[in-house]
Amino acid sequence: MWPKDNTADKNAFYGNFQAKGWADQYLIHITPPFQMYYEKKSIPTLLVNKKCADAMMAAFTEIWEKCGHDQAAVDKTGASDYGGCYNPRPIAGSHNWSNHSWACAIDLSPSTNGFNMAGTISNIVVQAFKNQGARWGGDYKHRRDAMHMEFVSPA
Repeated sequence: MWPKDNTADKNAFYGNFQAKGWADQYLIHITPPFQMYYEKKSIPTLLVNKKCADAMMAAFTEIWEKCGHDQAAVDKTGASDYGGCYNPRPIAGSHNWSNHSWACAIDLSPSTNGFNMAGTISNIVVQAFKNQGARWGGDYKHRRDAMHMEFVSPA
């Protein structure tokens, strides 16, 4: 369903983020069914790649439903604490491009889910994204990243 986690396959599926006009062609705003916050400030929409937008919305809708349409319950899962999606940059400590560059990765609950930490993000959130075929950074064998969800298949 999702492209393999290599540049060629991601460019073929998500478009080449370095190409002129790519953002206008591939990036769209989505509105989750619950309120999200970036650095504790309310945000109305998220900028994501249109190819994974439906899957992200489905994950957010599942979280909303499992939390009984209760914002306080969503907040407890960590899903409303937004850490970013579209951010063209290399992977920390690497020369390879981050999946955030294609806007096919999202970070949730960064305030309590730092790099190489066990993490506190709720299984409700993890399972909702996995149900859409996303990979969870908390499952990585090396360099665990519990805040990170990405819509790619293993390379």
